[in-house]
This record gives sequence, structure tokens and C-alpha cells, in this order.
Amino acid sequence: MNIQRSVSRFVAQSNDIFHQLRSKGEILSDVDLVTLREQLYILDTEADHLQNLKQPRSEMSRLIPAGRLPKVRTGRHGQS
Repeated sequence: MNIQRSVSRFVAQSNDIFHQLRSKGEILSDVDLVTLREQLYILDTEADHLQNLKQPRSEMSRLIPAGRLPKVRTGRHGQS
């Protein structure tokens, strides 16, 4: 199954779950609610990670090779 179809199916099912939570959610146990929130957090974190990967890199990050950040000077007289 391709990922776009899985996401579309998830969104459709989550709309149904939303309405069920609104009408009958109080019957869920604390464990059910924690499990739901943890899964949503995991999905949100991964979606955020993927979205950040897709965003264009800033001009400065294009000029600096990966893993070679400029040194930050600290201490007196610019000594690190």
C-alpha cells in the first residue's frame, strides 16, 4: 500500500475518531487516552521531522558543508 493512500485513510478514520471522542470519549480509560496521545505525538514528531527535511535550507547552511559549523568564540579575547 502506498503512503499517500495510508495517510488519506488515517485522516478519514481520525475524523471519525474525533466525532466518537466528542460523543463517547468519556468511556475511554486513562490508559486508552494516554495511548492515543502517545501515538499522535509520535506521528506529529515524525511529520514535523519530514516537513523540516523538505523545507529549503537557508542560504548560510548551503555555504557550510554538512558537519562543519563555524566555531563559536567564548571567553576573553575571543578564545574558545
